[in-house]
Amino acid sequence: GFGRTIPTSPEVSAFTKKPKTQEAEEGSSVVFEAETEKADAKVRWQCNSKDIASGNNYLILAEGNKHSLTIQTVTKEDASVYAVIAGGSKVKFELKVISKPGGGHFDAESALLRSLLFHFHLFVVFTKHKGEQALTGLFTEKPQSGEVTVGENITFVAKVNAESLLKKPTIRWFKGKWMDLATKCGKHLQLKETYDRSSKVYTFEMQISAAKANFAGGYRCEVSSKDKFDSCNFELTVHGESSTHHPSPLLHGNDDSGELDFSALLKKRAVQVHSEPDVDVWSILSKAPPSAFEKIAFQYGITDLRGMLKRLKKMKKDEKKSEAFLKKLDPAYQVSKGQKMKLAVEVADENVEVKWLKNGQEIQKSGRYIFESVGNMRYLTINHCSLSDDAAYTCVVGEEKCTTELFVKEPPVMIVKNLDDQMVMKGERVELECEVSEEGANVKWEKDGVELTRDESFKYRFKKDGCKHVLIINEATKEDCGHYKVKTNGGESVAELLVQEKELEVYQSIADLTVKAKDQAVFKCEVSDENVRGTWYKNGVEVKPDPRINISHIGRIHKLTIDEVKPEDEGDYTFVPDGYAFNLSAKLNFIEVKIDFVPRQDPPKIHLDCVGRTAESTIVVVAGNKLRLDVPITGDPAPTVIWTKREKVNRQCHQPKMQWVRSDQMSLTNGDGRVRVETTTGHCIFTIEGAERQDEGIYSVVVRNPAGEDTADINVKVVDVPDPPQAPKILSVGEDSCVVQWEPPQFDGGQPITGYVVERKKLKSYRWMRLNFEPFPETTYEAKRMIEGVPYEMRVYAVNSIGMSRHSPASQPFVPVAPTSEPIGLCVEDISDSSISLKWRAPERIGAAELQGYGIEYRREGTDEWIPASQGLTERTSATIRDLNTGDKLQFRVRAFNMAGPSAPATLAQPVTIREIMQRPKIWLPRALRQTIIKKVGDVVNIVIPFQVLWTSVLSYLKHNCNEKYVKNNTLLVILVKEWYTVHDHYRRTHCVVSDLIMGNEYIFRVFSTNLVGLSPEPCTTKDSVYIQKTGILYKAPNYKEHDFSEPPKFTHPLVNRSVIAGYSTTLSCAVRGIPKPKVTWYKNKMDISNEAKYRMLSKQGVLTLEIRKPCPFDGGVYTCKAVNDCGEDVVECKLEVRSPEGLLVSCL
Repeated sequence: GFGRTIPTSPEVSAFTKKPKTQEAEEGSSVVFEAETEKADAKVRWQCNSKDIASGNNYLILAEGNKHSLTIQTVTKEDASVYAVIAGGSKVKFELKVISKPGGGHFDAESALLRSLLFHFHLFVVFTKHKGEQALTGLFTEKPQSGEVTVGENITFVAKVNAESLLKKPTIRWFKGKWMDLATKCGKHLQLKETYDRSSKVYTFEMQISAAKANFAGGYRCEVSSKDKFDSCNFELTVHGESSTHHPSPLLHGNDDSGELDFSALLKKRAVQVHSEPDVDVWSILSKAPPSAFEKIAFQYGITDLRGMLKRLKKMKKDEKKSEAFLKKLDPAYQVSKGQKMKLAVEVADENVEVKWLKNGQEIQKSGRYIFESVGNMRYLTINHCSLSDDAAYTCVVGEEKCTTELFVKEPPVMIVKNLDDQMVMKGERVELECEVSEEGANVKWEKDGVELTRDESFKYRFKKDGCKHVLIINEATKEDCGHYKVKTNGGESVAELLVQEKELEVYQSIADLTVKAKDQAVFKCEVSDENVRGTWYKNGVEVKPDPRINISHIGRIHKLTIDEVKPEDEGDYTFVPDGYAFNLSAKLNFIEVKIDFVPRQDPPKIHLDCVGRTAESTIVVVAGNKLRLDVPITGDPAPTVIWTKREKVNRQCHQPKMQWVRSDQMSLTNGDGRVRVETTTGHCIFTIEGAERQDEGIYSVVVRNPAGEDTADINVKVVDVPDPPQAPKILSVGEDSCVVQWEPPQFDGGQPITGYVVERKKLKSYRWMRLNFEPFPETTYEAKRMIEGVPYEMRVYAVNSIGMSRHSPASQPFVPVAPTSEPIGLCVEDISDSSISLKWRAPERIGAAELQGYGIEYRREGTDEWIPASQGLTERTSATIRDLNTGDKLQFRVRAFNMAGPSAPATLAQPVTIREIMQRPKIWLPRALRQTIIKKVGDVVNIVIPFQVLWTSVLSYLKHNCNEKYVKNNTLLVILVKEWYTVHDHYRRTHCVVSDLIMGNEYIFRVFSTNLVGLSPEPCTTKDSVYIQKTGILYKAPNYKEHDFSEPPKFTHPLVNRSVIAGYSTTLSCAVRGIPKPKVTWYKNKMDISNEAKYRMLSKQGVLTLEIRKPCPFDGGVYTCKAVNDCGEDVVECKLEVRSPEGLLVSCL
């Protein structure tokens, strides 16, 4: 074998420049730089052997082979060992932090300003690195850096070879990073282009006339053509006066418009800010007018102007109140489409006139826009809001104005026309169509719960035509079978698609043949499926191969070959494809018949044997086909032929029904026009065109001549498709199925029934769906895969060897619903000598149908007959069954009923004996009554003794040898007391309130009337007693330690970087989970945007969406979503780039 040598030389480092250990002052920033040998090398930065990424205090940049790690606002915690890794090389370095002299204190505003300046510095470095990128090769001549003196002219030239380009290249000139010079053309700047047709070279020129000192700086030229792009940076140096003393602008199409020194001034101002770190920018902004904000931001290097203004808005404490408005418009309003919206402001002067603007255009009064003025209030009413009303509205009073955003919410989209079930053949085109309530609405298509999208194979196509939505499937296959669902935000519709194998097509049918003796007869047919086999029949009898008869099947062609044809080969030949209910028929005619010499006066004779009939002489013909009876006869002279027909013997009709006579070529018939009788030499032919069922019977042929006569009977049997079955009946229904039963047809067509075909359809649909493609042999069928709660109808076809019958009448409509589950918790609540009380709980699963009630049944032990305990159903979950025999041992069961019928029964575990349970009475004497009770004469004595006793028991109370007895009264125990207590004396009103009664006791009251003589003889006694109810017992549930399901937030789907066009609304989406539900906050460039009207935050089922309404280039940046709960937090972010319609890409880091 071969050995492998391991090199001993040291590994070559992947770095050409390594970062070094540095010292940094606390609060400052530090940059570590490294350069790799390869431009595309992947570099990782680590701190204490852990990977770090951009964010917080770290910023990592990579441009070509240059890499940098920047740590801003250094603290003591940042002092550590760092490392940079590229490939197999790893370089370690340290950061040492020294304390800042003077304590190092700085306020929050200064820290934010330094952070902004730091990011601007990094942007300048990034721009500088980006300018060093290698070109892609579109330029044949690049613009070169140049120098010019103040007041002189200079021209920059770029050339592009268009020989390999499909279209004219587009050129753009920039100063700095953003300033497009195409809008600055004027006195000092001109842009030109020429084209040389011979060399196919475009020449682009930028001419600067009368240069000024502030024109100096970095420029960039970009060229693009379709998918190709190239860029080149160059510098302009202006000698002469300093731009610090001449900050004059340049060109907006006139003599003094435009700014070409944007980046240069930005760099210079950035240096000024660093040299004067104690300047309080926020105090300057708070005192400056809004028109000067941009100039101040430019002067001090503040790049995020929108973020600065939001921050300043929050910091301002003494906001100046509006003089014209007492109450302004809210930042945003929302209204549903078609509803009315009313905007209101309150002005200081009730006589002042206001203007209403929509997207900057004044609104004119109309039927939809109504202006109202009530005192100091001004109203704008918008009737029947539409999507065109989604705009910014402004109320103007003099020089002041207030603005709001109106968002119009669309109503839910409803499905007006549902999908229909379909059954198609394999390879056919399928169109599933529905109609929704709104034009242009978005819908979602699903197949068996999986969303359908446009794939590369274009199998599914989605068509939208106004309110109609169509799902198109090209060339349906078996895999396309299933349930298809269309969803909107207001509903859904389901349909089933069944795909059947393609029907068999006949490319070439068999034809009638006329052959002579000893010739060859070939019947040939061609069908569409080469795998289909078939059977050949002669006069209804299967043809078997023999040395003379050959049956072949090659591809799609089927042949029956008969060699050396004989007279007995004549007849009707039929080819029947296996598995298909149709056949192909043709006639073989034998024209050469040998007739032996017959002497004169030969009696007539019928030769049935020569045509190969069966012993019973039975001819089978399919209804609709031609019946041809060809009977060979002999006789001299030529006999007269008489055909008669009578019914079969089993019909008990022996008289001829019809008679046909043929003699000397004359036809005497009393039949219909379908019958034809012909006589030729040696043959008598009887023909019926289009045989019908009534043509079945026994046909007699009589031949006569002077020498005698001969008779023969021929039994003709007409076979046909069966009669349709009777209307099917629905025996039972399930959650998604039903059992259907039908009766066989009265007439089977003369052939045994081979099976049935079942179809179903939704009640409101017109499309029938076939449920079985092979004939089903039974008369009871279980249909499955139906939708619960949707009404259906069923119908049936009968099939025999001839074909399929007409469909039966449709069944009664039915709804697939499943019975409920059995009731739970059946138990005995109470029992007596003649009754029993049962209780149970509702079933766990009710289903789509409404619960109708419960049925209670019982049976005696040892019998199988269940007896209903009550008439009808009860809706309660408890019942008392009365009038039972004492001592019977009974088993009870309860079933729940709905539209589908009874559920499974809930049965007691064991039989119950009907008798009252005997227990000894118990008295629980309280401790307070176990001692002597002392009361004064006249005091009320109330003694409460708790006891347990059945109603049949007798309770006696002995007092001074006087029995006071408790008497049963329904479910109450009443104490009859002989002593009456006075509750009121000398009471003058006709009503009173009696207090201090004992709970659980029953009382009777009586009233005496009194005057100076005394009490009335008889009192007035209450008719009914009063029972003082006891307070209920509160159940205190046991305490269980709940499982802690809490978890910190975690984003399961991150935000994705996006690039959008300005003016078109866009959304950013992510998904988060966490328990408890986390609080979500959105940030743009680390600034909270929760209260901004431009943004709308949505949250549904853990999916978070940020909607940005009509973004402009300033909305580009880094968007962050932060989720926080008690267990922790998680953050995810993405970058949004907003392109202007002209193609300008604006990005903010």
